[in-house]
Amino acid sequence: MTPEQLALVRQTAALVEQAGDAFADRYYELLFEYQPSARSLFPADPKFQLGRVVDEIVFLANAAGDLPPFCERARELGRRLGALGVQADDYAPMGEALVAAVADIAGAAWSPEADAAWRCLYALTSETMLEGASGGLFTEPG
Repeated sequence: MTPEQLALVRQTAALVEQAGDAFADRYYELLFEYQPSARSLFPADPKFQLGRVVDEIVFLANAAGDLPPFCERARELGRRLGALGVQADDYAPMGEALVAAVADIAGAAWSPEADAAWRCLYALTSETMLEGASGGLFTEPG
């Protein structure tokens, strides 16, 4: 990610953090619209984890410029989601729901550049999460 993309992601991540549960509600609404089968991966009412979703996204957005903590957190998230039954095919609709939910929350602050920056962040995040979900298949040497 470029420094400009990192700045855009961090700027809009602050809006996500401010929106809190409203963002998480919108994310789940879009996710279940794009991938109805994802509903079975979550409790009937995912409200208990709304804050967790926001915390994970905000952390990853802010850590993207510092790869060791970013990779550690994304891999752990991938392990947790894998344990819930999330498969590699589920990642694309998760990313679409994420970008669309951020765009909705950002409103007038959203731009084509912000869209591209979030898509880049999600590509990096999802690849790293898949590494974590693979059970250590791609571990560092040593």
